[in-house]
Amino acid sequence: MRPEVRSILERMSYWKKTIEAAKDFTGTSPPSVFVGRAFYPKVFVGILSPPQHQENAQQLDSPELWYKQNASIQDILQTRGQLIYSRFKSDVNNFKGKLMETTQEVAMTKKPVDVEVELMKSPTFRMRFDLHTSPIANPAPIAKARLTENPSVEKRVDYLVSDVDIHAKNSVIALYNYRIPVSRIQKMLSAGLLGVQMQRKLVPTKWGVTAIDDIIGKHLREKMKDFQELSEVMLFKNEYIGNHYQILLVPSSYEYELVEIWNLYGRAMIDSDYEPYWGKKEYAEKTAGAFYSGRLGVLEYLNKIRRQAGIIIIREVRSDYFAPVGIWQMREAVRDAFNKPCERFNSVEEAVKVISSRILSKDEWINKSKILKNRKTQSKLTKFYGLR
Repeated sequence: MRPEVRSILERMSYWKKTIEAAKDFTGTSPPSVFVGRAFYPKVFVGILSPPQHQENAQQLDSPELWYKQNASIQDILQTRGQLIYSRFKSDVNNFKGKLMETTQEVAMTKKPVDVEVELMKSPTFRMRFDLHTSPIANPAPIAKARLTENPSVEKRVDYLVSDVDIHAKNSVIALYNYRIPVSRIQKMLSAGLLGVQMQRKLVPTKWGVTAIDDIIGKHLREKMKDFQELSEVMLFKNEYIGNHYQILLVPSSYEYELVEIWNLYGRAMIDSDYEPYWGKKEYAEKTAGAFYSGRLGVLEYLNKIRRQAGIIIIREVRSDYFAPVGIWQMREAVRDAFNKPCERFNSVEEAVKVISSRILSKDEWINKSKILKNRKTQSKLTKFYGLR
């Protein structure tokens, strides 16, 4: 554990005492549920809530809100450290019972909801980190749970959850079009609430996060292909909690690439994944969930301006990103980059020079870019035949 993380957790003495004393309590879920992936297909499933009623519970699990409030890593860890992960084991293909019903009710609701919880034993104050999901803290086995109030569920959400004849992909797109936050759609998918009845299953949260980003991204990608190509080179930038983003849009048919630079302890580790016009068949092994989160943010913008483009995202992770808080931070930072001033260039080469001047590894990333390499080695048919 990094010293910075240990220091933050040590300063949370009030919550450590409160959580480790908890056994039977009524707490306000943000709302939040989590499905683990260890021991798959028999996984841990549970509800996250503090061991007491909280008026501001929504802030305990809302990536969109965290970004809007410019929450620091310390803020996020202190927030997540208040939550107890009251969990039970379930088969991903055979999930039923009162605990599962309560968990699904929590996953559907749009507002914080009070949950009465009876644990088998008190939690141990600790926190686990993952690159894809928000930190999970304080697990404890649960015996019973029930909502002490009626959950608040939109009619459209209730309809799609109740429709057992609609494919999960179509439900996801419908929820997205209804402006349901991506983080909520991810919870519903993980809790086995979407899709054709015989195909519904619990989806580990880590996989569900990427699945939703990918489903929505593919939908937006196909819509974007009906638009004209961008007419100029555009560069956007943003940074958040130690993650620095440069987003380059170039006039061309669609192609997308994420170049990821982990610039830690004075040494840069650089990798990339690429998607051609027709899409990427295999999983983005090198950049993983970041590939899909970043793509979603850019495609939302291109659909908004009704243009098609080649896309390069350069993500540089620096040492002040001392604890991973989830890939949501990339989705929200890339989205917000398009609310900031745009830089325009006469050529891609000019934009590349500017990007290199802003990152610690300078121009080391260029050789990892397939899009830039293709621009150097391939000529368009119009040039090949001497056309202008």
